[in-house]
Amino acid sequence: MSQNTLSVQNKKSTLYLWFICIVAASGGLLFGYDAVVVSGTNSQVVEQFNFSNSQLGFYVSCVLWGCAIGSGIAGLLSDSYGRKKTLMITAVLIFISATWCGLAISAVDLIIARLIGGLGIGAATMVCPLYISEVSPEKIRGRMVTLFQLTITIGIIMCVFANWGIFSFAESNAKATSISPFLKSFAVDENWRAMFMAEAIPGVLFLVCVCFIPESPRWLVKKNKGEVAEVILTRINGSKKAKEVRQEIEETMKDEGQVRFSDLFGKCLKRPLILAVLLCVLSEACGVSVVFYYGPQIFESAGFNLGSSLGGFASIAIVNFVATIFALGFVDSSGRKKLLTVGAIGAFFSHIVIGFMFMNDITGWPIVIAINAFVAFFACAIGPIKFVVISEIFPNQVRGKAIALATVCIWVTSALIAQVFPVIEAATPKGTIYFFFAAELILLFLVAKFLMPETKGRTIEEIERSWLRHDLKES
Repeated sequence: MSQNTLSVQNKKSTLYLWFICIVAASGGLLFGYDAVVVSGTNSQVVEQFNFSNSQLGFYVSCVLWGCAIGSGIAGLLSDSYGRKKTLMITAVLIFISATWCGLAISAVDLIIARLIGGLGIGAATMVCPLYISEVSPEKIRGRMVTLFQLTITIGIIMCVFANWGIFSFAESNAKATSISPFLKSFAVDENWRAMFMAEAIPGVLFLVCVCFIPESPRWLVKKNKGEVAEVILTRINGSKKAKEVRQEIEETMKDEGQVRFSDLFGKCLKRPLILAVLLCVLSEACGVSVVFYYGPQIFESAGFNLGSSLGGFASIAIVNFVATIFALGFVDSSGRKKLLTVGAIGAFFSHIVIGFMFMNDITGWPIVIAINAFVAFFACAIGPIKFVVISEIFPNQVRGKAIALATVCIWVTSALIAQVFPVIEAATPKGTIYFFFAAELILLFLVAKFLMPETKGRTIEEIERSWLRHDLKES
């Protein structure tokens, strides 16, 4: 009888953990959708507002600058008011942005709306992995945090097919003889508005779902609400393990004393900070921003028309999703270090091939296959590993602010790449930029091989104590 009861309790705990992690990870849907919605609108928006290459770059990158600001602010908000409330704010901002973009009457209107969306997306990318890492047991923490990357890929798929469907529907309606001239113009030239407004739907769903998840138990302990935290931990781990986890958190808090944000730049914590910044910068500078923000335009330059390029881009979204499922299976078994090393090597050779093809005017589906190979290596390793590692290497007292700083690096790097890509591509020989991305991946490989420690299977508190005691060994 007691064994059956224990089995039921364990099952409920597992279901509860998966529920709250999936809900928190669903912020990635919004990130994924927003990451590629602009790619389906570029051609029409450029024509409607007569953008130059530099103006196009700012139109694409402005949301990323908003993300940098949003992720920085989210660190302060999540530490002061909690992870849950911050997630709710992100959903509201994204809903406002999606609606405003769809109704924008000028380029300035559109840019402001995109910036607001960036605030929400940036906050979500900072808080979602943080929250998941704080509620997940150490044995499956990597897998749970990788759920965030998986939902990003789902959001990308949703957006790609939404953009493709909206474009195809508008194109078919434009050919109808019975349609009014006004609606025909809207169907052909301004279906980008519907692409943006569709993002409001997952924004509302995310807001509703977040209402049903608890606050982070580690944040509650930090705010002297240990009893409330233990109730949540009990539902996740069972009563015995919950008491142990609570005790470990409280002891680590005492060991940390009054760890301040400035301590991140001191001797003990400088290494995890440098590691986090390098991982975030190098993971984003490898060209993934270019693929997802300019994918259809890249395919157009490879010989596809807009409709076909959106279809080819759909293959990237699917590969991205499948490869991330691979990461779910290996991030906790193979470890973070090995997975990132393999991903960096594979992505390096993919960029070499892409650059060679463009320089030799090889167009069509070979380009699509080569870009898909790069996306596969990014999604199975580079993309998820950075979120996993930065969410588990900082002390409780400053984790929110530290992760915010690292996440700001993600968005600033992504914004710079998205901003300068149209200009550099136009100013350099065709395909040259992909060799730059390949060279950058050599640096990421060196960081993974020689600077990054293996953190799989260790509690967050164990990792924290290791940094503070200077004894975290590479393996």
